[in-house]
Amino acid sequence: FFFFFGMADDRVLREITRLMEIDFTYFFFILYREFTYPIHSHDVYELNFVENAAGVNRIVGDHHETIGDLDLVLITSPDLEHVWMQGDCKSDDIREITIQFKSDYRDNALFTKNPMRSIARMFQRAQKGLAFPPKAIMQVYPSLNKLSTIKDSFFAMREFLTILYELSTAEGARELSSSSFAKVDIDSESRRVLKIPAYVGKHYMDEIRLADLADLVGMTPSAFSR
Repeated sequence: FFFFFGMADDRVLREITRLMEIDFTYFFFILYREFTYPIHSHDVYELNFVENAAGVNRIVGDHHETIGDLDLVLITSPDLEHVWMQGDCKSDDIREITIQFKSDYRDNALFTKNPMRSIARMFQRAQKGLAFPPKAIMQVYPSLNKLSTIKDSFFAMREFLTILYELSTAEGARELSSSSFAKVDIDSESRRVLKIPAYVGKHYMDEIRLADLADLVGMTPSAFSR
């Protein structure tokens, strides 16, 4: 298995992926002893699963942490640099599953429909890198392993969409990089919520009611509380 890179700047390399225009996904299933490839970015989306790699350092944008035995991260930004580095990992049985794919969810009407909207929201969050908790990882673990055994591309796509849906409805996913580093624009939902601190700053001497704040942004009190 080989990576091919083009230079992006003095330290971040641009990966030239093997995902062709007619492909829906491209899968890598790798067993190795050491992470050796450099920090990089690429134009396609990527779901990356790593097993038996406790002690490895994961860098996504300006976020850095040491991972445990299981790690699953979704990245949907073409400019977000990332890398898994060996760190203090002593394992000689590292296993990695990488799924690269393309999506036009912003322009595709399909992603405005249930249940695809939850996947679209997840893709938006994953512009900063999205790390999933162990419970969510174990939920999709059988499907990730099953992908390597599916020969028919349609059924592989169906299994992968199931993985995406289950992850999009799982609790506890964490955004990794900061918005500014990931070059993520403030979306319309965030702009709407930004009205709240402006209102509070202006009326902090007055009685401020939850219902009034919710009404300010066109939400129910319960939705606004969440």
